[in-house]
Amino acid sequence: MPFDTVRAVIYLRVSLDQTGEGLAVERQREDCEKIARDRGWNVVEVYTDNSVSAFSKVKKRPAYDRMVEDFKSGHFDALITWDLDRLTRQPRQLEDWIDAAESRGLRMVTANGEADLQTDGGRMYARIKAAVARAEMERKGARQSRAQQQRAGKGRPPRGIRATGYTLDGEVIEHEATAVREVYEAFATGTSLKALAAALSGAQQVVREAGDRTHLQILPPSVPALPTRSGRPWNPTSVLGILRNPRYAGWSMFEGEIVRDAAGAPVRGEWPAIVPDGLWLAVQQRLDDPERASNRKGTERRHLGSGLYLCGIEGCDRPVRAHGTRYRCAGHVMRSRQQVDKFVEGFVHRRLRQSDLSDLLVPENNENAARVAQQQQELRDRINRARADYKAELIDGALYAEIRDEANATLAELDTKQANLAAGPSAAAILLAPSPVDAFDDADLAAQRAIIDLLCTVRLLPHPRGRKTFDPQTVIITPR
Repeated sequence: MPFDTVRAVIYLRVSLDQTGEGLAVERQREDCEKIARDRGWNVVEVYTDNSVSAFSKVKKRPAYDRMVEDFKSGHFDALITWDLDRLTRQPRQLEDWIDAAESRGLRMVTANGEADLQTDGGRMYARIKAAVARAEMERKGARQSRAQQQRAGKGRPPRGIRATGYTLDGEVIEHEATAVREVYEAFATGTSLKALAAALSGAQQVVREAGDRTHLQILPPSVPALPTRSGRPWNPTSVLGILRNPRYAGWSMFEGEIVRDAAGAPVRGEWPAIVPDGLWLAVQQRLDDPERASNRKGTERRHLGSGLYLCGIEGCDRPVRAHGTRYRCAGHVMRSRQQVDKFVEGFVHRRLRQSDLSDLLVPENNENAARVAQQQQELRDRINRARADYKAELIDGALYAEIRDEANATLAELDTKQANLAAGPSAAAILLAPSPVDAFDDADLAAQRAIIDLLCTVRLLPHPRGRKTFDPQTVIITPR
């Protein structure tokens, strides 16, 4: 094949571009273009991955992946890269390129002249260099991990990407911290991850009408829009990452787990907490709720009593569900949502006008509440340790199941105790407002549901046949 017919491509990569100017990539490009000119090759494409690592197998390198597909389709005959470790640090990927050189005649060279896959010596050198580079990256990763673990044990802010609401040094960024607090409070009182992501992304409440049904996109009104650093919209997974992070309660963490001292107590970080301990723990409780996890349609409720009101038929007591314009317990109850909700709201208004609302609240530093929260976290940590031991084959499945089931049974008891100790944050804000009735009417659906759940239990009986007017005797409200 004549020199002038060789179609060459250049692959450029730099792991970290501190300035964003791409200068390192440009230096690589100049050296690689000189190789092409010296050999008389025609450069048909330049692939560039800037600030992308080649060490991780799961890390996406868009330009690299596109280059692989282009080679499979016969787009080029030669590959030039500045150094072998710019192309890959994965021995498996290197073998793919060696196979391409041997079976399809791919010409591959590096700008430093150290690896030419056209020769057996070049292939041997490439394999050795790739193995050495990977071993060094693994050692470097282990050193960095140990350093991060040591920092976490001393309660120091972790290195790397900063958490929303904090600087890298652990100082609070107030407008971001405000959004984080609102996200925690909204989720603790029933708002879904999807609705929170929409609110943070700047979405507005939207009402859509379809036939005789009205669909409302329910967004927490107090959660402000907060642009992401990437410029992309928020998604439920990124919101979940915030809600699971114990740093926001002021606790140190390492690899997703709360760091504990020799006595087993959580290590306090050298940064101010954004949310109270009790709120963080209440959010974990809701995230761990098996009923929530099994609900594939999400956690967002669209109606005041759906899943909250109970069937009043003796022996049933199941939560009713929304069914068109009604609440329904299959085979037992079918009631008008509008009539029932209006009656329940009337009870709530009367209760909120009474002067003893403060009795429903427990101070955040209540010793009993703190003790319950600590016991809950210890049980969750015990389950997580047992799960890790099971995965590592240190214990068998039967012992893991026994530990998990015992811990979950105790957690259920503690959850009931915690619910009796304190109101949720949004409910507390309504109870402490100058006008609790107005605050209730202005609150979002999740907060209104939290107030109803705090004040009473609602049970629905079937409406008498043939009676057109609403019968208040068929809605049994039991004050708590």
